[in-house]
Amino acid sequence: MKTAKTSRPATLQRLLLFYCCLGFCMNMVHPVTPTLVVELGFDSTLYSALSSTLALTNFLCAPLWGYLSDRHGRRPMLLIGTITYACSQLLFSQARTVPVLLVARLCGGISSAGYLTASLAYVVDVSPPERRGKNLAIYTALFSICSSFGYLGGGTIGTRFNVITVFYVQLTLLCLVTILGYFILGESRDPEQMALSLADKTAKKFYDFKAMGAIIKGSVAIFMVSVVLASFSSMGYDNAFNFYIKDVLNFPPSYNGYIKATTGTLGLIANLTLNLWLMKRFAPQNTLLVIFPCMAAALFVATRMETTLSFLAVCVVFYLFNSIYMPIQQTMMTQIKTENTGMLSGLFNAAKSVGSFAGPLFMSFVYKRGVMMPFYCASISFLVTTAVLLVHRAALKKEQAAAAEEVSV
Repeated sequence: MKTAKTSRPATLQRLLLFYCCLGFCMNMVHPVTPTLVVELGFDSTLYSALSSTLALTNFLCAPLWGYLSDRHGRRPMLLIGTITYACSQLLFSQARTVPVLLVARLCGGISSAGYLTASLAYVVDVSPPERRGKNLAIYTALFSICSSFGYLGGGTIGTRFNVITVFYVQLTLLCLVTILGYFILGESRDPEQMALSLADKTAKKFYDFKAMGAIIKGSVAIFMVSVVLASFSSMGYDNAFNFYIKDVLNFPPSYNGYIKATTGTLGLIANLTLNLWLMKRFAPQNTLLVIFPCMAAALFVATRMETTLSFLAVCVVFYLFNSIYMPIQQTMMTQIKTENTGMLSGLFNAAKSVGSFAGPLFMSFVYKRGVMMPFYCASISFLVTTAVLLVHRAALKKEQAAAAEEVSV
């Protein structure tokens, strides 16, 4: 692999080390955020608005970060995104009013889009086509388990000490992770491709709608709709669940960490065993056509549980499926043929962010009409996602048949 501006090798192992550390750090504050909102005297609407605000700027800026990573490399975008996220968390830790809280989350969304987009493109860069599905499963699984233990660490610190202590620990660790990335990460973007991108005088806009339109058309557009809907369902439910266990079950922040650590560990095992087995034997879209209905069923069953233990057990089953679907979805993304990998990665993350913005906000409103309403709505939404994927499969087969006919002629 050629490198630019650094002699360090660009390898999957180095990225995973950096990204796993980042996953641990960036999720430390999530289990104490409901407590912060309650302590400041606000309700579930603000909690959901904070999550949606972060997702909004993530959506707006993901294509920008993808564009910049294509032109200037993945490594600088990873480092800049990480350190600016630390700055946004510093502002978040000091916020006590709604406007400042929302501004902090806006800044967090801008910066997190950087490392989310660049890291995904980095994996594609360093992975041969035949290994991309497997590498993405490993990438997602390791990030998931580290994020889960970040929840656990943050929840434990928040319960034993206080919310502000979690922020200070997170800020310190984010700075250390940035330093780690500076010393171990190589540049994965081919220097010749970067030179061509920089020399392209027509690429003067961050948002090249013509280039985006060339990528998002036909079956790809339908696929992106399914990404939006899956994210809407998953993030909307997750946001409601986190507030529910604080608001209704009155769990301390550490319990949120225990739940996430358990689901993260199971997700790691599932991604490294079941998910790899599925990828070898079935087409990604066919696998999702089974997984999404299972997720819908799990959420519906959870609403029928009469004890806290049985309710949590079914929710753990849901999170197990939730950890599996993302790398499969990412594998489908890598099968889209384009030379603008960074832009494609940015568009994919932007689609996820649309769902992450709308889902929590919508679920906060239905939550007020019944604490189980988010479960029902997310269940229905996963079924709609399945229907959209069926349309995608039909459109993709039609395009492939047309392409084959054109070649034969």
